[in-house]
Amino acid sequence: MKKLAIFVAVVLGLGALLCPAAFAAPPKTWTTTIDAARYGGDGTITFNDWGYTGPNGTDANTFVITSPITGVAGFDPTRIGQRQNVITFDPDWLSPDPAITGKMPENAGILETNASQDAQVNFYKWTYTTVGGSTFNNMQIDKAGNYFVAKSDMAFKFYDFFYYHDVTGVNPDEMIDSYINFQPYAISDGHGWCGSTLIPDPNAVDIMAGQITFDFAFDVYLQNRRPSTSGGGTQIVPGFVMRSYGSYVVDMPGTPILHFTGSAVMNNNNPTISPLDANGQVTRAALDPAFHNKVSFLGAGVIPKGVWVAASSYVSPGVKNLNADGTWNVQVVKVADPLCDPASPGTPPADGAVCWQNSFSGYPFLMRANGQRTLTYINPTGHSDYICPCWSSTEMSRITGSGGTLSCSSTATSDTIRDSSPIQYALSDMGAQSCRFADTSVYPPISRRIIGISSDQAKVCYSQVRQSCSSLGL
Repeated sequence: MKKLAIFVAVVLGLGALLCPAAFAAPPKTWTTTIDAARYGGDGTITFNDWGYTGPNGTDANTFVITSPITGVAGFDPTRIGQRQNVITFDPDWLSPDPAITGKMPENAGILETNASQDAQVNFYKWTYTTVGGSTFNNMQIDKAGNYFVAKSDMAFKFYDFFYYHDVTGVNPDEMIDSYINFQPYAISDGHGWCGSTLIPDPNAVDIMAGQITFDFAFDVYLQNRRPSTSGGGTQIVPGFVMRSYGSYVVDMPGTPILHFTGSAVMNNNNPTISPLDANGQVTRAALDPAFHNKVSFLGAGVIPKGVWVAASSYVSPGVKNLNADGTWNVQVVKVADPLCDPASPGTPPADGAVCWQNSFSGYPFLMRANGQRTLTYINPTGHSDYICPCWSSTEMSRITGSGGTLSCSSTATSDTIRDSSPIQYALSDMGAQSCRFADTSVYPPISRRIIGISSDQAKVCYSQVRQSCSSLGL
């Protein structure tokens, strides 16, 4: 009984537990200021979230979800709700981003007109193509919506070419070999949130998106050298964010002036149809079964001057601790601000920490990729802390917003909200692990009773009824 009392207290003390619409907020922009003192150049990176929010209304600047059922903040490996894999595929030339006209130094200064930006990476003056075969495996999502992806489960393909495609069809396709090549790799585990916990079927053709943050590095190879065990010239970017929703604008007004724009294609969306309404808020307009579990994600950043790395990143002073594949086994020091100025680093934030100098500081980038999602596991006891199997959030709102004479009855293990005219009610019983819903205000009338739901599902149903009653002062 003590554990049950603690659970009830957690439920009553937490915020809105009813499944929120995953796109219910007004669109908001988030601006990161880039300053020369830390990055070697001035500018801004602006992200527009399209009004899409994650579990519990989580915004683009938050990466940790607190479970409304357990009160645990952050990823809970004991409550896995879903697992998925994502693999990138070659550009299909379907993109919401406008074509650009530019030139690659490697192509004798010839203009590449009307170049598709599908799956392209803008990096300083260069463009690269994200090809098929990069993998993000065993992406775990707990029932609260927290993501966890181990760094060993993220594998990026080598960036070597720009695949030029003229969207007007005037010029033939061309593969342009870049002078500078790079090999990205994750140097920390990834965490974030996923909106698939906000819908009853996470494998449905429905609105869902998410974001994940991790530290990454990339080894740079000049004069078309392929990767080798030499380690390459490493650039380190802490706190990189990949998102499958929203749009970016990268502005670096120095010399040369650099301006990149890019938009995600949310899961299950047709990239040729805008998902936004007149107010710039995401809608269901672009959902298309032909693009089931296809997604285009993106992220942006600027390479900083320097980054504090842990002493374990070296086997001896100045000698990198390399992985078997020749990449650097480097770890960013876990402090609030891991950036440093190699010319004047100051006091190390940890014993033996080294201020690593990036040679491409001030270089902005916008990375795009096309991906195919495969859902490999859905927990049979329920995948979400926000879904009760007896009713949807819309159905519950018909009761709470009916304007009728509502009443609530509650025990330590059960809760009911009821309207007698018309007959509407929602009931959850944690002891019997059952739920029931009825609504005679619609035709045909709805009547559902499910016995034998899981303990977690019963808690979700109970918390939703309790919160509905509490919000009405009942």
